[in-house]
Amino acid sequence: MQIKINKKEYEANENETVLDVCRREGVRIPTLCSFGKFKREAVCRLCLVEVNKSGRLVTSCTTKVAGGMEVETENENIQKARAINLELLWSDHAGKCVKCKKNRKCELQTLAEEYKIENFHFVPRRGEMTNAEENELLRDNWSRVVVDEKNPVVERDSQYCVECRRCINICPIKSYGFNHRAGDSVVGTPYNQPLDCIFCGACVKYCPTGALIDQGDINKIITDLDDGKLLSVAIVDAAVLESVGMELNGVKTVENLAGNLRSLGFEKVFDLSWGFQKYVEAVAEEIHPHHTGKKNPAKQRKFISSFCPSAELYIKKYFPELVKNIIDVKRPEEIMAEAVKKEYAKKEKINPKNIRVMLVSACTARKKLKDESIDHILTVRELGRIAREKKIEGVRFAGSVPDKFMNGANVKYAELHKYGKLSQLLTEKIKGDLVIGAANGVLEIENALNAELKKEKLHDFLEVMVCPGGCEKGGGQSMKI
Repeated sequence: MQIKINKKEYEANENETVLDVCRREGVRIPTLCSFGKFKREAVCRLCLVEVNKSGRLVTSCTTKVAGGMEVETENENIQKARAINLELLWSDHAGKCVKCKKNRKCELQTLAEEYKIENFHFVPRRGEMTNAEENELLRDNWSRVVVDEKNPVVERDSQYCVECRRCINICPIKSYGFNHRAGDSVVGTPYNQPLDCIFCGACVKYCPTGALIDQGDINKIITDLDDGKLLSVAIVDAAVLESVGMELNGVKTVENLAGNLRSLGFEKVFDLSWGFQKYVEAVAEEIHPHHTGKKNPAKQRKFISSFCPSAELYIKKYFPELVKNIIDVKRPEEIMAEAVKKEYAKKEKINPKNIRVMLVSACTARKKLKDESIDHILTVRELGRIAREKKIEGVRFAGSVPDKFMNGANVKYAELHKYGKLSQLLTEKIKGDLVIGAANGVLEIENALNAELKKEKLHDFLEVMVCPGGCEKGGGQSMKI
């Protein structure tokens, strides 16, 4: 069918919404609650459009297309309605941006600037209220605010929440929902308990404000980076190249990234390839007896990859009977961090106590399983925060290259962060009749593990990654706003 959008004709498909067509055709409509393929909630009321010159405004995210439909996405009434709805959302945030950890990377803030929200009609002014009314308002507001700082991965502060419901819709294990009723309802965890999940980080990645952010001491990291007595070492997972350019001045290559990391204060920049190679070798050694006829009946069969921290947390939480089957091999970053503080420190004659190893990763769950060898774990978003704090985000280095670690690593191990690559490398490395499987995303992993428990399919090796497609889609990546 054909419809008109701003007097221009477009092809539309049955069951598509106006917003779907506009996004596909590059017609911009602002929205907070409607993102990607999420359930269309129509709660932010920013995607309003006018249909068939009716003078009535409707939400484009829920309005289905129809043959002959005429849509207008910009006019005076639409702009006025969007501004009012945006100001209602902004009223709870007025004056909080400076202290917010997502300042300058907040979708709500960006829209407020675009629509020039300067007159706060919905923010009570001090002169218009008695002291008693002001105190009552403050008590009422703070009675619903929940601050969760009791887990090592996600920091949650509900005063910044706009109830867009993205976290509810994206969480693969449904950790979020609504608490209270009617006008007092707020997005949160069951009974407002500290977040206890698989920490895939999807909720943080898609949160449009500072309600959900990465847990980490940026001030301590900057102090370490600026300390001339310490050797700051960055171990970089190449998966971060997927989005790091949104935080560091358009960085797209390893060379750009290495240069920018050095500008932030890192003396040494190593990519994770060496750790990846050692990990594959260790896993191959672990599963080798199970396909050569040398099986030891007394030895517990181990076949599940422990490479993805979020997947391990998922198994511990929902398939505890299979925890014993997780391959007990240290992760690539653990292997490499230990080597930095032992072999590398000895080779370079550096006291390990004077080395700060920092992992730059697209994975948030890694923070949950932090060990002694890694001093700090940074997501792409945190890397951007450090650059903004140090006010050097505009610097670009094109000619820098990562440092060579030990004897280097085969380039074929550089992309182990991609889903299916580990299975491929193991198939190439181990000759024999192997049953090797792979599952990405919670649903696939659940099906694969249930098949294992029912003995419908027994694997010699099963690669599991919670983030669909691998670490390039990790929860630690930055989102374009």
